[in-house]
Amino acid sequence: MNTPLNKNSREGFIIVISLMLMLVMTTMGVGLYYSSKQTSKEVANNISRSDALYTAEACIADARLWLKVNSTPDAPCLNVEPGKICQNVTSQNMSRWSLTNDSQILQNRNTAQIYTCTISLLGSAATSGGEGTGFDIGESDDYGNSSVNTKYFYRIRSTGTMNGNSGMRSFSSAVEVIDSMIF
Repeated sequence: MNTPLNKNSREGFIIVISLMLMLVMTTMGVGLYYSSKQTSKEVANNISRSDALYTAEACIADARLWLKVNSTPDAPCLNVEPGKICQNVTSQNMSRWSLTNDSQILQNRNTAQIYTCTISLLGSAATSGGEGTGFDIGESDDYGNSSVNTKYFYRIRSTGTMNGNSGMRSFSSAVEVIDSMIF
């Protein structure tokens, strides 16, 4: 026999469906919150890693500037045994790279960045020939005469550090460059 459903037997069913949908949506919201929180931590860590690398590269630039400034009248570090450290370049923070209109967040990041690098003379090699570059090659007055120059090789080891502030992790990045100068 078919028994007709009366209207009163379906009224509680809508509340059960509504509560189940609310539970599913709340679970999705909580999952999205934790997912976005984890993603923002990963982004902050990647920014800190990049800042540490840029800080190490800034130290390399300062070390190259030191080599250029101290290369008059002769190559720097000649009074130090090859392979030994002849100069340390350090910075307490990168705030000197800040611009006046930088936000407070960027200024805080710059003060959290520290670098240190060492310069070592590795050795030298005699090179023959002039210093021609580009279209100047072969156009000097002493073309055909061999002139001997000395090429000095320098190792620059740099470490850039991004100190953890406001709960972020600290990161460090190391870069090594071999640079040369001809005298």
